[in-house]
This record gives sequence, C-alpha cells and structure tokens, in this order.
Amino acid sequence: MNRIVEHAVVRMIAAVLVLALAMGCTRAAFAQDAGDSRSLLEIPRARQGYWIGFGYYGIGSNLVEEGHNRGVYSGSGYTFRIGQLITERLGLGLTYVAAGSLFGGIKKGNDKGGLGGLILEGSGTIWRNLSIHTGLGVGYVYTKDLTAFDKSLRGGGGSYFLLGTSYDFFPWRKRLTGGWAITPTLDFNVSPDGNIKAYTLFAGVQVVRWSGLPNNMLVLPED
Repeated sequence: MNRIVEHAVVRMIAAVLVLALAMGCTRAAFAQDAGDSRSLLEIPRARQGYWIGFGYYGIGSNLVEEGHNRGVYSGSGYTFRIGQLITERLGLGLTYVAAGSLFGGIKKGNDKGGLGGLILEGSGTIWRNLSIHTGLGVGYVYTKDLTAFDKSLRGGGGSYFLLGTSYDFFPWRKRLTGGWAITPTLDFNVSPDGNIKAYTLFAGVQVVRWSGLPNNMLVLPED
C-alpha cells in the first residue's frame, strides 16, 4: 500500500507541473497577441476568466476486486476545482476528488473505504452555461472489512479518467463578467488499475467563483 501511495504522489506532482506549464504557455500566447488589442476583446459573460470551486457529491461506485465484482458501494465525497478559460469556450484546470479519510467515504455491508484522484481536466462550453469536461490523472481506491480479524486495507492505485457535464447558474449576478455560480454536476470516473478497479458515478453540486475578465479585454455594449 505504501508503494501505491508513493507512486500516486509522484504522479500528482507531475500533473501539477503539466498544468503550470500549460497555463504558462497560455499566458505567453496572450502576451504575444497584446500588440493587437482586438484579438483580446470578448463580449462580457458570466463564465469568464479563472474559476475556483468546491463541490459535494453523492457517490455510487462499482468495485471489481481481482476479477470479482463486489457490487455497488454508496457514499459521499467532495471536489476542489481550479482553472481558467483559455479561449471563449475552452478551459483547462485541475480537479481533486476524494471520498474517505477525513470526509465522506463509500460503504457496502461490512466493507468501508474511500477513493479519489487528481485530474488534469479540459472543458468546453457547448450551449450557454452548459459545459462538458474530460480529463486524466492518477487515482486510488481502498476498502476494508470492519468485522474481519484482519482489518488491513485492500486497495489499488494508478491511472484515473473523468467524463462529465455541468451547468452554471448565476442567481446573484451583479456584474457583467464573473461572479458566484451554483453548478449541478454529473461525473463518471474510472480507476482501471490495481487490485481493485472502480467505476464511479458522482452526482452533486458545486459552488464556483468566476473571476471574470478585466475591462480592457471586454467589448462593452453602448447601453
């Protein structure tokens, strides 16, 4: 189990470095275009700029342990998301999802455990504030039998895949760009490596803060 944790930490660090590099390249591209201000102007919208969000989810996870289907475990968990829109519709971010340890978890019968992952995530706006997102990263899953004499953890770790959709509502919008959003979200996550494989559905809601864009990047209507 220690080896799994070590490998997971290494992959998480690598994912953070990749995200930092990608955002740095994006900033460089914006700076290169700064000579032509028209290339930076956008119509003001709520979903603009950077985002940071926290979410709470109900979870249904089908676990397969060493080829044996353990059935669906239920529980709850949370997510933390950061990122930015790099074009009017495309975004790049980092997502951390967890259930277990300090908060939430999954359970079925006498078995109790947790799962989670760190994901490099890409998103695209397809209609108004409706977006789809997908990503890959590193994740883990573990469980233990609370009634067994041997209560050691059984688990696995490795690659982690995400596919989902969300819609941002802005009930308290006071600005032309940015603001607070309530975001219902549906995610499907797959952790296919290790002794335990997990196929997990997350359904919940996020509270997201959008930074919006500075005035010099906006085309403001005459009224």
